[in-house]
Amino acid sequence: MGWFRVTSGRLRYRGRLSREPYSAWARTGEGSAAIEARARRDRLRVFARARAQGRLWRELDQAARREPLSTAIQSAADGFGAALAAVSHAPGLSMRSIALHRLVLIPRVLVAGHARQALRRRLFDSEPLERLDPHVREFFSERLLVELDAAIAEHRPSIVRPIMTSDGWGCIGRDTEYQWVDPIFSGALWSGHFVVYEFPRQGLPRRARKDLDAAVRDLQGGLPRISRIQREEIMRIAVDGLPAATG
Repeated sequence: MGWFRVTSGRLRYRGRLSREPYSAWARTGEGSAAIEARARRDRLRVFARARAQGRLWRELDQAARREPLSTAIQSAADGFGAALAAVSHAPGLSMRSIALHRLVLIPRVLVAGHARQALRRRLFDSEPLERLDPHVREFFSERLLVELDAAIAEHRPSIVRPIMTSDGWGCIGRDTEYQWVDPIFSGALWSGHFVVYEFPRQGLPRRARKDLDAAVRDLQGGLPRISRIQREEIMRIAVDGLPAATG
């Protein structure tokens, strides 16, 4: 079970963390080092690794179920939506205008980078997170982004099932295949893009829905014609023009 879900078109924290991502992290080099360091610090001897791993998890799990961290986590979900809206204003991105409102393809790596800055400022100010092992804190902060993206994927956003932000922008699609930048720079998890639309306050008429659907297909269909050099230029212009992330 994921850490977030989409309810009434919004990203919502479930109120607790599933343990599987932590268990997978514990098997990595960084996770193993953190667990071994905790075992040494607590002077554990019998079943030292298992006990240290359990202690680190319980500290994170209990903090995430309680205030003020649980509210901070929901704030991080709201911040991810805000990042979608903020990055949509970056110059140079592929876009169309439908019913006088913008339709934009946003590389997922840009959203992740923008959201990461604000998320870390927001969470690292939370006292319970400050008390956690630094390695666990790093794992947790980065995993939040992955879990938020997974909730979007699970929802399968569309024109009739958008994921909305507070200022009217809605995510209506998600692609993970298109390579805007080399995966070495984007990371294996952040290829592709989000499709976002600035919904009119009065709602989208049926005729405009058809136009919007056609525009999405047109934008997506034109991507193979964009050269690698052009993609790099699009990304450079967008990064240079990104608004500052806010907590």
